[in-house]
Amino acid sequence: MTARRFRRGSPGRAVAYVRVSTDAACASGAQQRAAIEAWARREGVEIAAWHEDRGEETGDRPGFAAALEALARAGAGLLAVASEDRGSIEGMSGAFRFAAGQRGARLVTADRSGMPDGTHRCPTCGDPVEPWPRYPRAVCGLCQHEATDEGGRPLEFFNTSIGGGFGARYADTGEPRDSHACVIRGVMCRADEARFGGIVIEASDEGP
Repeated sequence: MTARRFRRGSPGRAVAYVRVSTDAACASGAQQRAAIEAWARREGVEIAAWHEDRGEETGDRPGFAAALEALARAGAGLLAVASEDRGSIEGMSGAFRFAAGQRGARLVTADRSGMPDGTHRCPTCGDPVEPWPRYPRAVCGLCQHEATDEGGRPLEFFNTSIGGGFGARYADTGEPRDSHACVIRGVMCRADEARFGGIVIEASDEGP
């Protein structure tokens, strides 16, 4: 079965996500909403939908699941939270970023906590990303999902087992592809297994 492909959403539209824990010291839902609204006004971003979860459980997050679905419906390119800790329980912000990226959106924080400082940018779209010293030319999570072959057919890359390995296939049919090469936004790239599992795609020096 092939994965659903999402278009990159508008950078001027966001879905907002609020998480209220049982910790009385954490920011209330109203405070988080106010912070996100202030950020949206400052950045000129339209909030297309709001979703909320309550509690500390990581396995039952209906509000977050609904926010992810709303991204595609609204054509939103941003998933907005008040701060890094509101988009993270026990270090889950990485999973949040990946899930948003799969749906054509970036995770952003109203207070800019945990956000890239802009000194390193994706080589294919120019979005600010965290530097990855081992893979200095790695593309961002959104661009990974825009990979095609030289003729424009969408591609998917994956680990072949829980221990790693590299596999490639066409996203529209599931047909295997025996190549690491791909094109993202007119830039020739190479996909490979990342050092500790997962997939990394780096821009190459070759032309498309």
